[in-house]
Formats: sequence, C-alpha cells, structure tokens
Amino acid sequence: MFLPPAGDDRGYVTVEAAVVFTAITAVIGVVITGFMTLATYLSAVGMARDAARAAALGDGASARTIVAAADPDAQVTVSGAVSQTATAQPAVTAQDGDSLDLLTVTVVVPGRLFDISATAVIVNEPD
Repeated sequence: MFLPPAGDDRGYVTVEAAVVFTAITAVIGVVITGFMTLATYLSAVGMARDAARAAALGDGASARTIVAAADPDAQVTVSGAVSQTATAQPAVTAQDGDSLDLLTVTVVVPGRLFDISATAVIVNEPD
C-alpha cells in the first residue's frame, strides 16, 4: 500500500474549491428564491388593493376580473357587504356614529415554494 509522504497537500485545494462553490451556489439560490417570493408577495398586495377598490365601487365580479387580468392563476375571495348584498359580517361603527360596511379581499397567488396570500380591507362606497 502506498501512503503519500507527510506534508503532501495535493488535491486539497480542489476539494476545498468544490465545497466552497457548492456553498456559494446554495446561498445564491436561497437569496434569489427569497427575492422572487418577496416580489410575488408585493404583486399579491397590489392585486388585493386594486381588487378591493373595484369591489368597493362595483361588485365582487369586477374585483375578480382585475385580478384575473394581472394573474390568471390567482384566487380571489371577496367578503363583506358587496354592493347591496348584505352578509354576516357586522358593520363597523365610525367615530361619528355612522356604520361602515367593510369589504375584505384576499388574493392567493401560487408561489414557487408555497402559496402567498395578501388581504386588503376597504370601506364600501355608498350607493
């Protein structure tokens, strides 16, 4: 059996470089995935905001149309008093004693690792 002489470090640099490049690649992949998830979340927040505005001015169908135009895979849930349809959600009382009908719009966007959701709450516009 052949043993290398003491102090022979041939090949160690190659192994260390392979380990370092693998670690760097993994870290870069995690950072890129994090930024993509953040961008998806921010787009979901924007879609929820726009859908809430549309629902407050119109109805739930217009909110779904706006979100479908931005991302066909996104799911939209509109709850609250949409248009003149009353639901089980109680009205909130404002400081001056008027009741406010709140709309809650939740948008769920399929992400690369998991689904990302954003919620927007808005006061329904009076008819």
